[in-house]
Amino acid sequence: MRINQSSKMILSTILTGNNPLIFLGGIGGLILLITLLILYLKGRQKCKSLSTKNALLNTEVLQLKTEIRNKNKSINNEIANKTKKLIEEIENRKTLELKQKIALKKAEEASFLRNTFLANMSHEIRTPLNGIIGFSHLLINEAEYQEKPELVNYAKNIAESGDRLLILMEHIIDISRIDANDFDIKVKAFEANTIINNCVNKVQKSISDKGLNLEYHPNDVYVVKGDIASFEKSLDLILDNAIRYTLNGKITIELLVNKEGNQLQVKISDTGIGIDKNFLPSIFEAFRQESTGYSRLHQGAGLGLPLAQRLMRLMKGDVKLRSQKGIGTQVSLLLNLAEKKKASSEQGILIDEDKTMTIEATKAQPHIFIVEDDKMNRMVFKKMLADFAQVQMAVDGEDAFEQLKRAKDSNITFDIILLDINLPNPWDGRLLLKEFKKRWPQLKKVPFIAQTAYAMTGDKEKFLAIGFDDYISKPIDKKELFTIIENNLRKFSA
Repeated sequence: MRINQSSKMILSTILTGNNPLIFLGGIGGLILLITLLILYLKGRQKCKSLSTKNALLNTEVLQLKTEIRNKNKSINNEIANKTKKLIEEIENRKTLELKQKIALKKAEEASFLRNTFLANMSHEIRTPLNGIIGFSHLLINEAEYQEKPELVNYAKNIAESGDRLLILMEHIIDISRIDANDFDIKVKAFEANTIINNCVNKVQKSISDKGLNLEYHPNDVYVVKGDIASFEKSLDLILDNAIRYTLNGKITIELLVNKEGNQLQVKISDTGIGIDKNFLPSIFEAFRQESTGYSRLHQGAGLGLPLAQRLMRLMKGDVKLRSQKGIGTQVSLLLNLAEKKKASSEQGILIDEDKTMTIEATKAQPHIFIVEDDKMNRMVFKKMLADFAQVQMAVDGEDAFEQLKRAKDSNITFDIILLDINLPNPWDGRLLLKEFKKRWPQLKKVPFIAQTAYAMTGDKEKFLAIGFDDYISKPIDKKELFTIIENNLRKFSA
């Protein structure tokens, strides 16, 4: 651009005659003029080229700006769409989480209501059963003493009916809790033979009454891994079925180890009525029975095998069954072995002799204080313990406080205290336990026994954890009551 302007000035000067180069000569001036013209033309051409380039650049810039605006618009739209989708997804997740929280809350409430219902049902049934079964046993003893066999038979029938009702209730509660994943087990190593012997001892009388034979001659001691109470209940259920459905013949118990050597098989075989092959596929379904309606051949709720299978599977074991109609049934309880050890060849069935019940303690007649609000249960306790202990009763918490205060003022001491858990407001057995020990510190040296109709899995551990020294569930078994009293009197007098 500068060259073009300079050339133009020089050319203008020459043409106007003001430049001294005119006097240099015609040829030299002409060459200079041509040179300047060439430079001028080149400068104009360059300016034109630059203008063209500038125009092209401006066009490209406009195109780029347009493209950038379009891109920005597209990106903004995409961001807006994705933001909208993310907001919708977040809202959906919040809605889903809310629904899940509501469902979880409802499930927790349902679980709480179910457990409350089962606990209440257990308590409400056990409480009257304690009176029914307790009085029936007292009637048996009284009728035997008066040598009235007909009354003895009546009382035994009452006791057996009460026991059946109690067992049915326990089975229903257990299978309901297992199906709801609310049944706790404690797996540990134990000798299977000891539990089997206990179960055999319990059914010896039933087997003899039916004229059946029992074959069980173990030579080895097997240590298995499982829950003792659950294994014992499973075996009780299988033996009960075997006895119930076997009219004549024998029941055989065999202990076998599988080929891998890691599992014990407790095989119970009977020569009973057997099971129809068409019913075998549904044999482990709860409440299902081969005969139903008015044509039922045998009583029962159809819970024995299903409950046994569920209990064994909780312990990583199982139940297997083989049966043939009219021939008999073979049920195997399978449980993992912990170890195996040899035992004496004289190992066999241990029969528990019926010992006379006595309370052997430091005192001839221990002084027992019982808090129980149910009239029938108070009568049962009083009758059971009348010949063996001095018994003092209270009907509720306020009555108990008054009687303990009078006892302290009269220097009367108690050797053992039994508290019912479910008592009229404002006091229950748990609160009484704490308040008694708080008001009268000397009672900390006295054993407290929780006697209650709350007898579901974990209840005993719960009551022991809050400070009770022992626990007995209703219906009260006289032998168990005497054993608990004697054990605690020995422990606290040592």
